[in-house]
Amino acid sequence: MILIDGKPVSVESLYGDAQPIAIRPIGVVVNDKQRGAGDFDTTGGDVSDIHLYPGMARFMTGLQDERYLTILWHFHQAGPVKSVFARGWDGKQVGPFASRTPNRLTPIGVTDVELLDVKGTTLVVRGLDAFNGTPVLDIKVSMAGLKR
Repeated sequence: MILIDGKPVSVESLYGDAQPIAIRPIGVVVNDKQRGAGDFDTTGGDVSDIHLYPGMARFMTGLQDERYLTILWHFHQAGPVKSVFARGWDGKQVGPFASRTPNRLTPIGVTDVELLDVKGTTLVVRGLDAFNGTPVLDIKVSMAGLKR
């Protein structure tokens, strides 16, 4: 059971017979970004470090040559799921799939960032909207960046 709109809902009714997938983080976000007073308010700067675990070094070849990356991360501070709510930037009534809310059935965040520097297994990026301590799940070259 999971809570949706404050009421218990069976996992089977949402997902059928789909099995969970195990994903291990590859690193963690380090920054001064924190949740503000409102659901969509944040504090902190626009530059973050992504500290990859030392075992990830072998997978970083060529990364320093890229300018834009897509970072997949886990909403580790997510709250209760609501099926409909007022979207933060415009107040429109939407569900999680039409928003960037952290309160989702599958708490995965995706952000395109600018790569500023690579220092060992630390990436310095601009534009990541994940909070300090957020687990990083994957890094990809940004398709948006390839089109620029």
